[in-house]
Amino acid sequence: MYRWGPYIPRCLRPRVCKTSCCGEFELASEGGQYLVLRPTGDGGYEETARGLYARAAQAYADLAFRHRCGRRAS
Repeated sequence: MYRWGPYIPRCLRPRVCKTSCCGEFELASEGGQYLVLRPTGDGGYEETARGLYARAAQAYADLAFRHRCGRRAS
């Protein structure tokens, strides 16, 4: 499991590197660090796995692989 916390921007605009099928998870870079973001539903975001690319990319891959998109039509 990954620990999620509130996303507090550390620069003006994070760079999104990858987005899951429906936008549930995003791999982003910000100020030399990478992190995984997910929307909170109230216009904000939560983050996990902030740090080096390898750590954040592995977390993103794990989350995206297990994710079942509820927004896609059957």
